[in-house]
Amino acid sequence: MKYWISALVLVLMASFQASAEELVFEPVSSGNFAILHLNDEEVFLINTGSPNSQGEVLRYLNKVEDKHIKGILITQQTANNCGNLSEIVNRYKIDNIYMAKHDNSTCEIPQSMKKYTYQLTKNDRMAISSKYYIEFIFGEDSETGNFAISNGEFSCFWYENHIEIQNWDHKVQILYLPDQPSYAHLTEQELIKLDPEVAIINQRQNIKSLIELFQKQWVDIYTLKRGASAHISIVQNDYDFYLKKD
Repeated sequence: MKYWISALVLVLMASFQASAEELVFEPVSSGNFAILHLNDEEVFLINTGSPNSQGEVLRYLNKVEDKHIKGILITQQTANNCGNLSEIVNRYKIDNIYMAKHDNSTCEIPQSMKKYTYQLTKNDRMAISSKYYIEFIFGEDSETGNFAISNGEFSCFWYENHIEIQNWDHKVQILYLPDQPSYAHLTEQELIKLDPEVAIINQRQNIKSLIELFQKQWVDIYTLKRGASAHISIVQNDYDFYLKKD
Protein backbone atom coordinates (compact mmCIF):
# COMPACT_ATOMS: atom_id res chain seq x y z
CA MET A 1 0.00 0.00 0.00
CA LYS A 2 3.04 2.27 -0.26
CA TYR A 3 1.65 4.28 -3.14
CA TRP A 4 -1.56 5.10 -1.22
CA ILE A 5 0.46 6.30 1.76
CA SER A 6 2.58 8.46 -0.53
CA ALA A 7 -0.52 9.95 -2.14
CA LEU A 8 -1.90 10.83 1.31
CA VAL A 9 1.31 12.60 2.23
CA LEU A 10 1.18 14.52 -1.04
CA VAL A 11 -2.37 15.65 -0.40
CA LEU A 12 -1.26 17.14 2.90
CA MET A 13 1.29 19.21 0.97
CA ALA A 14 -1.40 20.93 -1.09
CA SER A 15 -0.86 24.20 0.76
CA PHE A 16 2.82 24.29 -0.28
CA GLN A 17 3.91 27.65 -1.71
CA ALA A 18 4.60 27.01 -5.39
CA SER A 19 7.76 28.31 -7.03
CA ALA A 20 7.79 30.27 -10.28
CA GLU A 21 8.93 27.09 -12.06
CA GLU A 22 6.31 24.39 -11.86
CA LEU A 23 5.12 21.46 -13.96
CA VAL A 24 1.40 20.79 -13.57
CA PHE A 25 -0.37 17.69 -14.90
CA GLU A 26 -4.04 18.56 -15.31
CA PRO A 27 -6.67 15.81 -14.84
CA VAL A 28 -8.66 16.25 -18.06
CA SER A 29 -11.40 13.70 -18.75
CA SER A 30 -9.68 12.35 -21.86
CA GLY A 31 -6.28 12.83 -23.43
CA ASN A 32 -3.14 14.43 -21.99
CA PHE A 33 -2.46 18.00 -20.94
CA ALA A 34 0.26 19.59 -18.82
CA ILE A 35 1.48 23.12 -18.20
CA LEU A 36 5.13 23.96 -17.49
CA HIS A 37 5.42 27.34 -15.74
CA LEU A 38 8.79 28.57 -16.98
CA ASN A 39 8.78 31.70 -14.81
CA ASP A 40 6.36 34.34 -13.55
CA GLU A 41 5.48 35.45 -17.07
CA GLU A 42 5.66 32.43 -19.40
CA VAL A 43 4.24 28.92 -19.71
CA PHE A 44 4.88 26.00 -22.06
CA LEU A 45 2.14 23.48 -22.89
CA ILE A 46 2.65 19.74 -23.24
CA ASN A 47 -0.14 18.38 -25.43
CA THR A 48 -3.64 19.84 -25.64
CA GLY A 49 -5.99 17.04 -24.57
CA SER A 50 -8.62 15.36 -26.73
CA PRO A 51 -11.56 17.20 -28.37
CA ASN A 52 -13.84 15.77 -25.66
CA SER A 53 -11.89 17.64 -22.99
CA GLN A 54 -11.84 21.02 -24.74
CA GLY A 55 -13.89 22.82 -22.09
CA GLU A 56 -11.60 21.61 -19.31
CA VAL A 57 -8.42 22.52 -21.19
CA LEU A 58 -9.67 26.04 -21.90
CA ARG A 59 -10.72 26.44 -18.27
CA TYR A 60 -7.21 25.56 -17.11
CA LEU A 61 -5.70 27.95 -19.63
CA ASN A 62 -7.96 30.75 -18.45
CA LYS A 63 -6.30 30.43 -15.05
CA VAL A 64 -2.94 31.36 -16.61
CA GLU A 65 -4.22 33.85 -19.20
CA ASP A 66 -1.91 36.52 -17.74
CA LYS A 67 1.09 34.46 -18.88
CA HIS A 68 2.51 34.20 -22.40
CA ILE A 69 2.50 30.74 -24.04
CA LYS A 70 6.06 30.15 -25.24
CA GLY A 71 5.22 26.96 -27.10
CA ILE A 72 3.31 23.70 -27.34
CA LEU A 73 4.87 20.24 -27.44
CA ILE A 74 2.87 17.44 -29.07
CA THR A 75 4.50 14.25 -27.82
CA GLN A 76 2.66 11.94 -30.22
CA GLN A 77 0.38 12.82 -33.10
CA THR A 78 -2.92 11.45 -31.85
CA ALA A 79 -6.26 13.06 -31.05
CA ASN A 80 -5.53 12.50 -27.34
CA ASN A 81 -2.62 14.92 -27.61
CA CYS A 82 -3.47 17.45 -30.30
CA GLY A 83 -7.27 17.42 -30.13
CA ASN A 84 -7.47 21.09 -29.11
CA LEU A 85 -4.39 22.44 -30.87
CA SER A 86 -6.28 24.54 -33.44
CA GLU A 87 -8.63 25.98 -30.82
CA ILE A 88 -5.75 27.04 -28.57
CA VAL A 89 -3.84 28.60 -31.47
CA ASN A 90 -6.95 30.53 -32.49
CA ARG A 91 -7.48 31.87 -28.96
CA TYR A 92 -3.93 32.57 -27.79
CA LYS A 93 -0.65 33.88 -29.13
CA ILE A 94 1.78 30.95 -29.38
CA ASP A 95 5.47 31.32 -30.24
CA ASN A 96 6.22 27.79 -31.52
CA ILE A 97 4.89 24.25 -31.89
CA TYR A 98 7.15 21.20 -31.44
CA MET A 99 6.42 17.60 -32.41
CA ALA A 100 8.09 14.42 -33.56
CA LYS A 101 8.49 14.22 -37.32
CA HIS A 102 6.01 11.89 -39.03
CA ASP A 103 5.66 11.01 -42.69
CA ASN A 104 1.89 11.11 -42.32
CA SER A 105 0.84 13.81 -39.90
CA THR A 106 -2.42 13.20 -38.05
CA CYS A 107 -2.39 16.55 -36.25
CA GLU A 108 -3.65 19.52 -38.20
CA ILE A 109 -1.28 22.46 -37.89
CA PRO A 110 -3.06 25.81 -38.31
CA GLN A 111 -1.77 27.65 -41.37
CA SER A 112 -0.66 30.59 -39.24
CA MET A 113 1.71 28.32 -37.27
CA LYS A 114 3.25 26.19 -40.00
CA LYS A 115 6.41 28.26 -40.29
CA TYR A 116 6.73 28.24 -36.50
CA THR A 117 6.44 24.46 -36.19
CA TYR A 118 9.54 22.35 -35.52
CA GLN A 119 9.54 18.62 -36.27
CA LEU A 120 12.10 16.74 -34.22
CA THR A 121 13.89 13.58 -35.30
CA LYS A 122 16.06 11.06 -33.48
CA ASN A 123 17.78 12.54 -30.40
CA ASP A 124 17.05 16.15 -31.40
CA ARG A 125 17.27 18.60 -28.52
CA MET A 126 15.78 22.10 -28.60
CA ALA A 127 15.77 24.91 -26.07
CA ILE A 128 12.30 26.17 -25.14
CA SER A 129 13.52 28.86 -22.74
CA SER A 130 16.76 30.13 -21.23
CA LYS A 131 16.73 27.18 -18.77
CA TYR A 132 14.61 24.37 -20.21
CA TYR A 133 14.94 22.13 -23.22
CA ILE A 134 13.04 19.23 -24.78
CA GLU A 135 14.72 16.11 -26.14
CA PHE A 136 13.19 13.57 -28.50
CA ILE A 137 14.21 10.01 -27.63
CA PHE A 138 13.64 7.75 -30.59
CA GLY A 139 11.59 4.62 -29.93
CA GLU A 140 11.80 1.14 -31.38
CA ASP A 141 8.67 1.94 -33.39
CA SER A 142 9.64 4.35 -36.18
CA GLU A 143 6.29 6.15 -35.88
CA THR A 144 6.78 7.37 -32.34
CA GLY A 145 9.26 8.03 -29.57
CA ASN A 146 9.52 9.65 -26.15
CA PHE A 147 10.24 13.13 -24.86
CA ALA A 148 12.25 14.42 -21.94
CA ILE A 149 11.66 17.90 -20.53
CA SER A 150 14.64 19.09 -18.51
CA ASN A 151 16.60 22.00 -17.08
CA GLY A 152 19.77 19.92 -16.85
CA GLU A 153 19.18 18.95 -13.22
CA PHE A 154 15.49 18.05 -13.15
CA SER A 155 14.02 15.77 -15.83
CA CYS A 156 10.51 14.59 -16.63
CA PHE A 157 10.24 11.66 -19.04
CA TRP A 158 7.03 11.44 -21.09
CA TYR A 159 6.80 7.76 -22.03
CA GLU A 160 5.12 6.94 -25.34
CA ASN A 161 6.89 3.81 -26.53
CA HIS A 162 9.82 1.46 -25.89
CA ILE A 163 13.14 3.23 -25.52
CA GLU A 164 16.49 2.15 -26.87
CA ILE A 165 17.94 1.36 -23.45
CA GLN A 166 21.55 1.40 -24.61
CA ASN A 167 21.15 5.02 -25.76
CA TRP A 168 19.68 6.42 -22.53
CA ASP A 169 21.88 7.07 -19.51
CA HIS A 170 20.08 9.76 -17.50
CA LYS A 171 18.12 9.37 -14.28
CA VAL A 172 14.70 11.00 -14.36
CA GLN A 173 12.80 12.41 -11.41
CA ILE A 174 9.29 12.17 -12.89
CA LEU A 175 7.96 9.50 -15.25
CA TYR A 176 4.62 10.24 -16.93
CA LEU A 177 2.59 7.47 -18.55
CA PRO A 178 -0.01 9.08 -20.82
CA ASP A 179 -3.56 8.26 -21.78
CA GLN A 180 -2.42 5.91 -24.53
CA PRO A 181 -2.42 2.13 -24.85
CA SER A 182 1.30 2.07 -25.64
CA TYR A 183 2.53 2.63 -22.07
CA ALA A 184 1.22 -0.78 -21.04
CA HIS A 185 4.40 -1.98 -22.76
CA LEU A 186 6.69 -0.40 -20.14
CA THR A 187 9.20 -3.07 -19.15
CA GLU A 188 11.08 -3.63 -15.93
CA GLN A 189 14.38 -3.10 -17.76
CA GLU A 190 13.19 0.30 -18.99
CA LEU A 191 12.00 1.28 -15.53
CA ILE A 192 15.35 0.33 -14.00
CA LYS A 193 17.16 2.36 -16.66
CA LEU A 194 14.99 5.45 -16.18
CA ASP A 195 15.10 5.06 -12.38
CA PRO A 196 12.30 7.57 -11.61
CA GLU A 197 11.43 8.77 -8.14
CA VAL A 198 7.76 9.42 -8.93
CA ALA A 199 5.47 7.93 -11.59
CA ILE A 200 2.26 9.64 -12.70
CA ILE A 201 -0.17 7.29 -14.43
CA ASN A 202 -2.92 8.77 -16.59
CA GLN A 203 -5.03 5.68 -17.11
CA ARG A 204 -8.59 4.83 -16.19
CA GLN A 205 -8.34 1.05 -15.97
CA ASN A 206 -6.06 -2.00 -16.07
CA ILE A 207 -3.24 -0.49 -14.03
CA LYS A 208 -2.72 -3.32 -11.55
CA SER A 209 0.32 -4.74 -13.36
CA LEU A 210 1.88 -1.28 -13.63
CA ILE A 211 1.39 -0.61 -9.94
CA GLU A 212 3.03 -3.94 -9.09
CA LEU A 213 5.95 -3.08 -11.38
CA PHE A 214 6.49 0.31 -9.73
CA GLN A 215 6.16 -1.10 -6.23
CA LYS A 216 8.81 -3.68 -7.02
CA GLN A 217 11.23 -0.86 -7.89
CA TRP A 218 10.16 1.34 -4.93
CA VAL A 219 8.77 4.11 -7.12
CA ASP A 220 6.14 6.42 -5.63
CA ILE A 221 2.95 6.28 -7.69
CA TYR A 222 0.14 8.70 -8.37
CA THR A 223 -2.79 7.90 -10.65
CA LEU A 224 -4.08 11.10 -12.21
CA LYS A 225 -7.77 11.46 -11.38
CA ARG A 226 -10.49 14.02 -11.90
CA GLY A 227 -10.58 16.71 -9.27
CA ALA A 228 -6.89 16.94 -8.36
CA SER A 229 -3.93 18.09 -10.42
CA ALA A 230 -0.36 16.87 -9.84
CA HIS A 231 2.15 19.68 -9.22
CA ILE A 232 5.93 19.48 -9.39
CA SER A 233 7.41 22.66 -7.95
CA ILE A 234 10.98 23.00 -9.19
CA VAL A 235 13.57 24.85 -7.11
CA GLN A 236 17.09 24.87 -8.57
CA ASN A 237 18.16 21.21 -8.65
CA ASP A 238 15.41 19.96 -6.35
CA TYR A 239 11.63 19.64 -6.51
CA ASP A 240 8.52 19.13 -4.39
CA PHE A 241 5.57 17.06 -5.51
CA TYR A 242 2.09 17.81 -4.21
CA LEU A 243 -1.56 17.50 -5.19
CA LYS A 244 -4.02 20.34 -5.48
CA LYS A 245 -7.78 20.09 -5.65
CA ASP A 246 -9.48 21.94 -8.49
